[in-house]
Amino acid sequence: METNKNEKWWIDFFKGDFTEVVLNQQAAETLRFMQQIGHLHQGMKAFDQCCGKGYLAHELDLAGLTVTGIDISEPYIEYARRQLASPRAEFVLGDAETFIRTGQYDISINWNTCFGYYEDDGQNERMLVPFSNNLKQDGQFFFSTMNPLFINKHFQRFIVKQVPSGDSTIITIRESRIEDGMMKSDWLIVYPDGHRETAYGQTKLYSVEQFQTMFLRHGLQVEKVYGDIALSPYDEDHPSMILYGHKLQ
Repeated sequence: METNKNEKWWIDFFKGDFTEVVLNQQAAETLRFMQQIGHLHQGMKAFDQCCGKGYLAHELDLAGLTVTGIDISEPYIEYARRQLASPRAEFVLGDAETFIRTGQYDISINWNTCFGYYEDDGQNERMLVPFSNNLKQDGQFFFSTMNPLFINKHFQRFIVKQVPSGDSTIITIRESRIEDGMMKSDWLIVYPDGHRETAYGQTKLYSVEQFQTMFLRHGLQVEKVYGDIALSPYDEDHPSMILYGHKLQ
């Protein structure tokens, strides 16, 4: 199974309804996790880098925070503006690598593996510039990505899932490989009416220690690491790497 690849593959990947099927949003559960491990209060300002359709930003809004979500996907931002915008929730169409509002936010969020899309480490690290610069001193950050320990132990070349859709089922097929330190995947989605969509995605796999070093270069101190939003430990049997910490004063 081979799909079309380009340098900025995520522009094609994050459009339409594709990620509604392949991503597990869990926005309300994610907010509760953040409230458990961090300090979220009404009136705080949050920066949601790569906000997608705005589901997590919406939950932050409902919790009384003022939130700015940015994403490069025009369909996603259009959806968020139409369905989820409010006096406290702003959705910006733009490049999350270059969106700078220095020192305006109490919280920075990069969620659902929105980091490591390039093969080059320097290009990947550019995402941390606004992630850090937009934070106030001592501001909090929440960051989630793939867990390489879990992938190394539980790697499966093919994963087939059935996703309920009304009275029928959507079938997703992912073929993956580890190549040049990256998880590279080709996706096929088969809808109940027979319509098919394909997509390609890749993510650079970094260790906790590598992230700690990268974050420190941008004045960010990693303080807690989890394996999922159920507060599970970060180890080879839990699928996520979730980093929490503060911007150094």
